Order: sequence, then structure tokens, then C-alpha cells
Amino acid sequence: MGQEARILILTADYGEGHHQVSKVLQQSLIRNGYDQVTVVDLFREAYPVMNKIFRYLYRQSQHAATLGIPYYGWSYHLTNRLPMEGRIATWMNSLGGDRLKEIILQYKPEVVIYTFPFGSLPSREALSGLRPRTAVVITDFEVHQRWLFSKPDHYFVPASDVKEAMIRQGVPENRITVTGVPVRDSFDKAAMRGFGSGKEANEQVILLMANVCGTLHSLSRLIRELLLLSGVRIQVICGRQEGWRRKLAENWAVEARVDVIGFTDQLDVLMSSACCIVTKAGGVTLSETIQAAVPIFILKPFMGQEKENALYLQRKGAAVVAFTIHDLVLRIQAMISSASIKQSMINGLLAARQEAAADHIVRHLFPETSSIRRSGM
Repeated sequence: MGQEARILILTADYGEGHHQVSKVLQQSLIRNGYDQVTVVDLFREAYPVMNKIFRYLYRQSQHAATLGIPYYGWSYHLTNRLPMEGRIATWMNSLGGDRLKEIILQYKPEVVIYTFPFGSLPSREALSGLRPRTAVVITDFEVHQRWLFSKPDHYFVPASDVKEAMIRQGVPENRITVTGVPVRDSFDKAAMRGFGSGKEANEQVILLMANVCGTLHSLSRLIRELLLLSGVRIQVICGRQEGWRRKLAENWAVEARVDVIGFTDQLDVLMSSACCIVTKAGGVTLSETIQAAVPIFILKPFMGQEKENALYLQRKGAAVVAFTIHDLVLRIQAMISSASIKQSMINGLLAARQEAAADHIVRHLFPETSSIRRSGM
């Protein structure tokens, strides 16, 4: 029997990671007996036209960065230095507030969970006396101060270093719990399959996310240089970039060592047979890869949170960051050729792993969950 608590999860569609985290949390809540869970894309609800424009600008920002116009990175660092009580910060904190008020009055949630850095809830008076508990699930390994604007009752963070950085910024320690980033259970299983797959005896599969390069020209150059390595197969994941998938499939049709794949929900399965992955440094993507324990290589990370994520994991020994295609290929070659280098990277990944992050969050928000599960509900 489902529990009576109503839960609202607020997310945004800037990259798929925030939605993925929201889905994983929703599934965990339902699995633990809380079936009144609503996921809302707040900016899409509040500003449908402006949201489409901002999403387009977000998608184009990597290409702009390759042209020497990293406007997303500029905005990231500029907003990270804003005074928390200043006019601009106050305005940013108010974005979506009117629509959020309507949503809360409609659903009357007991708990509101943020998976994207929104502002704080409207006042108790504006909510007709309602005051749900609030929680923020931080999905990056470096905390931009936008995550702090909402001033929630509790934060759930990816790593102990993130917790320590937040304490230095004045967040009380008892309001922060280290859980890791919620990802699908299948990525944990990918690690187990990978450890028992005997990868070393077969050709080395390099999983290449197409979005690591801002242009098809750069991506094709990367594929060509990787093919110079002996005994490798390259699986290129194009995701929703269907135009790129068609072009790459045409260009590499005669190369048996290149597989071009479009959108797939089997990324965990592909990871389990890969010797490494070349990927962007989004916090959720990195967390999925950490759980799968696949050595991570990052090419010229995108200025902003992706660069901060990449450098953080490199310091922890869980990823390698390269700023040129040539250097990237050399670093991959070194890993393939050296069992000790590969094992060192896997050790870094294992040290960064957090088990069952979503269930950990649910148990913290609803301590009665453990007794519910023990009773078989």
C-alpha cells in the first residue's frame, strides 16, 4: 500500500542529467511505498517560450566555445561571484516563483526536492500556510553558489569534499549528507559484469560519446587518431544527434572497427564491455560512469561546471583530462598498454563510488522507510 505523503520533484531540461536524477528518485520513492510523486520541469511550466530559447542557447554553447565564444562559461563564473543578497541574485532567486506557488497550492506536497538550482520557496503566507520540507540534490562535484540560493532544509551531495566546501561557505554540517548522485541501478550492475567479463583477452572497446567534440570535423579527426591504436574498436554514441549519426554511419561504413550508435537506453550494457569511455564532464554522466567503474577520459572540458567536475575527478585519480586530441589518444594508449595505469584509474573510480544514492536520500527524508520495507510493504 502506498504512503500518503505527497512529494514534488523540481527539475529542468538543460541536459538530460537532471531529468535522469529526477526519474531515479521518483522510482526509488515509489519502490519504497511513496506513490504520490510528481516531477515538474519548473522553467518549462513557468516560461515555455523563454525556456525554449535558453535550451537552444545551452545546446549551442559548446559549438560557440569552439569558436572562442564560451558564453556559458562566462555566465557560470560571473553568477558564481554574485553577492547572495544582491539585486541580480534576488532576481534569479525569484525565477519561476509565481508558477511554483501555483504548483505547490495544487499538489500540496509534504516534501519538495530540487534536482536543479532553483531559488527558494515562496513565503508561508503566499502558500496559505503551507510549508513543505525542502531538499536539494546537488549533481556536480564543485558547488556553484546557485545551488545555495534555495536555502533548503537539507542538501544531498556527491562527495565528502563537496560537503566540506559547503561548510566553508557557511552551510551547517548537520544539513548536508553525502549520498552520491542518484543513478540507475543498472550502472552498478555494469561494474559487476565488467569485472567478470575478461576484457583484457579481447579487443579494447573505446566508448566515444559524440558530444565530446563541438564539430563533426573534430569528432572525425578523433576517430581517425584512435584507429591508429592497435587492437581497438570504437563505439560512437550519438544520442539524439540524429544528423551526426547518419553522417558518421555513412562516412565510416567501410571501417569494421567503428560502430555508430544513435540514442540508446543500454549505455550501462555498452559500458560493461568497454575498456574506457571518452565523455563530456556533466555531473550525472560522470556519476553513471563512476558507478560502472569504467576509466574516464575527458577532452577539453567545457568551461563552467563541466571543467570543474573534470578537474576534481582528475585530482581524485578517477579521470584523465586532456586538452588536445593528440594528448588524449596518447593517454588512452598508455592506459591500454599498462595494467598498472588502468588499475590505478579503476581504484580511483572505486574510491569515488557511492552505493544506492537514491535509496539513501529516501531513507533520510522518510526514516520510517526502513521499517516499511522490513514489514514487506
